Amino acid sequence: MSDKIAFSLFDGNITVTWYGIFVTLGILCAYFLYLFLASKRNIDIDFSLELFIWVVVLAIICCRLFYVVPRKEYYPIDSWDALMRFLGLTKEGLAGLTIIGGIFGGAAGILFCVLRYKKYSYAKVADCVVLCVFLGQIIGRWGNFANQELYGQIITNPAFQKWPFAVFIDSDGLWHQALYMYEGFFNLIGLIIGLLLFFRYKKLKNFTISLYYVFWYGLVRGTLEFLKLEHKNFPGTEIGIVQVIAYTACIVAFVLMVLNQKGIIRFQSKIYNEAGDSLKLLAAYDRKVVEGVIIEGKSYYEACGDEVSPVFRPAGEYTLAERQMRAVVFGRPSKEVRRVADETDNSEIES
Repeated sequence: MSDKIAFSLFDGNITVTWYGIFVTLGILCAYFLYLFLASKRNIDIDFSLELFIWVVVLAIICCRLFYVVPRKEYYPIDSWDALMRFLGLTKEGLAGLTIIGGIFGGAAGILFCVLRYKKYSYAKVADCVVLCVFLGQIIGRWGNFANQELYGQIITNPAFQKWPFAVFIDSDGLWHQALYMYEGFFNLIGLIIGLLLFFRYKKLKNFTISLYYVFWYGLVRGTLEFLKLEHKNFPGTEIGIVQVIAYTACIVAFVLMVLNQKGIIRFQSKIYNEAGDSLKLLAAYDRKVVEGVIIEGKSYYEACGDEVSPVFRPAGEYTLAERQMRAVVFGRPSKEVRRVADETDNSEIES
């Protein structure tokens, strides 16, 4: 595809590229998949909408920064035009993005939202998001096809000079390895495995799927770097920067994934609410909960009113769900919950 422009608006003052269309389509499809997965984990739509905004914005910013910071052609930033070119705020738009930066930006977006709401655990939300990242990458990579980028070494064998093995590059008139297609194919396999883990493997602990994504993508991206014609190396060496990052992340994620599943390390306390959000639990338990529960950012009394008084029972009769509702975002229970959990007497607690 030689024409990168899909269409223009306002007499050519605004151009819409195929790259932008594919990236946007990937983001939207990823969001719809997230809504489906989030519904299976009882994550409400209001939280999901704000999460989507923060994750996308921070991911795009970090994608751009990871692309331009190591490239000397964007320096010096000594004028307004140079700054706009560095940020990608030009007529041509964001022509350079690095997906690894987007992973860091998206992780920051999730962290911001779970700390802001204190309603869901980071591990629980991240496990839904990373599977959607797979889908977004698969679709978004077609933008590289439109831009005639992300290709590998020259293919001289006529038998493989065709899609999906190769892509014809107009700039040199040669067939090259279609790395965007290779990555999309392996990410599709990774998505299928991830979805099977999500729906089939009931003993899977929170955050294992997130670690699985880092492991799988690090392995795929690090391996494909061997086939690229151009990649950034550490100064004075032939060692690729992206390869070191990708393989290191792959190894670390695999080790953490095994340790997490074996229970040697824990990314989320068992006391954290695994059954769903606080409102759903309140309905299930007829709003009879322990004092101090936070409902949608309000105290129990502010949310329920004075006419509803909390019901207290012997400590040994507290349900797991009621204790879970006192947990904070990372599953660390308050001092009172730990005290109540440790009590063994059956004396009534006065309100």
